[in-house]
Amino acid sequence: MTDSPLEPLDLLDTDYADILAHSSHPAFELQLVRFGVDAAEARIKTNFLTLVRQKPETPEEWAALTAAWEEACGYTPNTQDFQRIVELLWEPALE
Repeated sequence: MTDSPLEPLDLLDTDYADILAHSSHPAFELQLVRFGVDAAEARIKTNFLTLVRQKPETPEEWAALTAAWEEACGYTPNTQDFQRIVELLWEPALE
């Protein structure tokens, strides 16, 4: 018998299935869990990082990003916070 390709994550089957079915980025969320991040905290971080990767286009998308930021970081972002994100992630680098 060969070693199983599955690795123990200390998750219930239902928790694992929930990640696969409802996570905005299941592979990243599972990686966080592998590194020892609590499953609930991994969901919060994954949601925030998924939303911040792409500049919001609608008021609803901005509201979702702001809510995810508050939940993940513990404070409401201000204009300076968003300006830093714009400069770091959303504006093309000058060559």
